[in-house]
Amino acid sequence: MTTTTRHSKGSGQDTSDGVRVISPAPRDVWRELQSADPDTLPTQTPEWTDWLCHTRGYGDASRLYEFPDGCRLLLPLVARTTAGVPVSEESMPYGFGYGGPLVAGGQVTGAEAEVVLADLAARPAMRATLAPDPLVANTWDAAAPAGAVRVPFLCHVLDLEGGFDHVWAQRYRQDARRKVRRAEKQPLDVRQVRDSSLVETFAELNRRSVDRWARQGGRPRWLAHLVERRRDRAGQLASALPVLGATVTGWTAHLHGEPVAAYVALQHGHQAWFWMSAMDQELAGRTSAGALLQSLAIEAACRSGALRFQLGESDPGSGVARFKAGFGAAPVRYHALRFERLPLTATEHRLRSVLDRAVSLRHLRTAGRRR
Repeated sequence: MTTTTRHSKGSGQDTSDGVRVISPAPRDVWRELQSADPDTLPTQTPEWTDWLCHTRGYGDASRLYEFPDGCRLLLPLVARTTAGVPVSEESMPYGFGYGGPLVAGGQVTGAEAEVVLADLAARPAMRATLAPDPLVANTWDAAAPAGAVRVPFLCHVLDLEGGFDHVWAQRYRQDARRKVRRAEKQPLDVRQVRDSSLVETFAELNRRSVDRWARQGGRPRWLAHLVERRRDRAGQLASALPVLGATVTGWTAHLHGEPVAAYVALQHGHQAWFWMSAMDQELAGRTSAGALLQSLAIEAACRSGALRFQLGESDPGSGVARFKAGFGAAPVRYHALRFERLPLTATEHRLRSVLDRAVSLRHLRTAGRRR
C-alpha cells in the first residue's frame, strides 16, 4: 500500500486504495466512535492514551482511517522515540491493555483489517504492534500479511450476561463460591476505594509480592526489584487515579490493620478489564481475601452494566489461570501481531531462554550445597 503524506497538524495520507489516514486522530471523531462502538475497552479511550503520553513517556500516534464507502476506523496508537529514532508504535503496549480500532457497530471486516495492518507494517518504527481485544483477534490473525510476527497469549474472559446472581450461581465453580463465603466470615476490613489509600496498600503488598516472585523464580532480590522499578506499577496507579477518575476502581482487604490484598480494575461501558493486584501470600491464603476481592470486582462490573470482564493473561496450566477459571472465565488463545525491522521478538526469546537456564543452574547449585 503506497501513501502520499502531507505534513501538518493532524496530517493526512491518501492510500492507493482510496483510504484517507489522519494522524493524530481528531478527538471529536474519537469520542464519536467510542460512543458508537459497543465493545469499546477502557484502554481504547482517549483518556487512556492521554495518561500513557503524560506519565509513561509515549506520544499520541493514533490513526483515523476514512474509507471510500464512508466507514471510519480509529486506531489508538502510542509511540516511543529515542534520540529522534522511532522505536515503537503500539496498540497497546504490553501491560497496558488491548488496542485495535474503534468502529461504529463494533465490527471490523477482513478487508478493513488488511488495510490497517498494511499501514502498520509500513510504519518507520523498529516495531509496530497490534494487540486487539482477544474476542475479535481471529479477524486480525486471518488478515495479517506475510512477515507479521505472531506472539501467542492465553487470556481469560468472563461473560457477565444475566447479571451477578446468574454469574454466581451458573458460572462460578463450587470451589470459588466456597472461598468467597469463607472470606466473608473472616474479620477482614474490605473497602472499595479510589484514593491514595489504594496506592499505599498496593505499593506495600506489591513489594512483598516482588520478594516472593524472586524467591520462587530463583532470581536475585535486587534484580526482581530493579525490574519492578522499571514497571513502576504503584506509580502507574498513583498517576492514573486523578486522570481516569471513576474508570478506575480498587478494593483492599486488611486483617487487624495488616494489608492482605489489593485489586484494581477499569471499566468503560460494557467492558471491564483487570489491571493489577497484589497480596500477602500467607494472609491471603489463610483468609481467601483474593477470591473475595475478585468476586466484589465482578459484582461491581455487573451492577455497572458490564457484559464482559477481561481478566488478563496467564501462563497455561498455572495457578493464576486456574484461579480465573474458577470464577467461570473462559480461556481465549490469541495472537498479538508485530511488524519488526529487526528480529526483536526472536532476540527477546533467546535472552529469556538464557536467563531461564541461568536460573535453573542456580537452583541446582543451591540444592547441591544444601545436600
